[in-house]
Amino acid sequence: MFRHAILTISCLLAATAAQADTYPSRPITLVVPGPAGGTPDVVARMVADKLRTRLGQPVIVENKAGANGFIGSAAAAKAPADGYTLLMGFAQTMAVNPVTFKKLPYDPVKDFTAVARLVDFELALATPASVPAASLGELVSWLRAGRGKYSYGSFGAASPSQFAGDMFNRKAQLDMQHVPYKGSAPLVTDLVGGQVQFGFVVLQVAQQLAQGGKLKILAVTGERRQPAAPGVPTMAEAGYPDVNATGWYGLYAPQGTPAAVVNKLDEAVGQVMKDADVQRKLIEQGVNPAYAGHDALAAYTRSEIARWRDIVAQTGFSAQD
Repeated sequence: MFRHAILTISCLLAATAAQADTYPSRPITLVVPGPAGGTPDVVARMVADKLRTRLGQPVIVENKAGANGFIGSAAAAKAPADGYTLLMGFAQTMAVNPVTFKKLPYDPVKDFTAVARLVDFELALATPASVPAASLGELVSWLRAGRGKYSYGSFGAASPSQFAGDMFNRKAQLDMQHVPYKGSAPLVTDLVGGQVQFGFVVLQVAQQLAQGGKLKILAVTGERRQPAAPGVPTMAEAGYPDVNATGWYGLYAPQGTPAAVVNKLDEAVGQVMKDADVQRKLIEQGVNPAYAGHDALAAYTRSEIARWRDIVAQTGFSAQD
């Protein structure tokens, strides 16, 4: 019996190694649980294009947007665990959703195997160009002077954008109303139009509009200034260290994907992320190259769930059905 068990294990190991040697033998689908044209989609397509060269097979980006990322994430979780379906996971889908919704159609830890972290990024506090403030301190003074008259927007209920705004509103004692939008585009439109007085948005989007004189960027979240905007202070530098909303993107595979396949994908992603051209293009998109391997991403995902649970608790937000 012992010899039979050893033989069985040896056969399984040999089969796994053989699978890794022939993988991939057909196109890979990379599910992005967000719309085409958004920053996650742009990053996914950039990485997919380079992976095609590394792996010798096309990596096809498939956008499955909707329901705070539920649709795409659940679809990827239910896919065969063979390495031919991957998920572009991000802070919202893998860390925020688990602590802001009572029920999820997927479990970010139990249903997925981490492959590799790609990037991280910060949000920018942006205001309409018409707001008479050139610094965060001036903004706070102006908002307090009109207490009860103003509102701030986010790119969705239970999003990092909302929680950054909630924390700033509470810490600065502004007494403002929160207006949740269905995505970044409508939030930015109303920011430019002055319907809301500030919002936390993706830095690259804010920069494009700031260069055109339509928005002001007064601060960024995170512990350090961003390479794409070195002249913009952090929220911590401006006196609000608790307002932190670091985002990130990473690749995941359905739970049960063979370890040899995960290792091969991780190695290929690592090589892609070392490419100087890729790094330059990522920074131009307002995100920072932040490659980490599969074990590191798995641990990071768990730590991010815990971090966002603490952030959400501080805002008094109640989990949604």
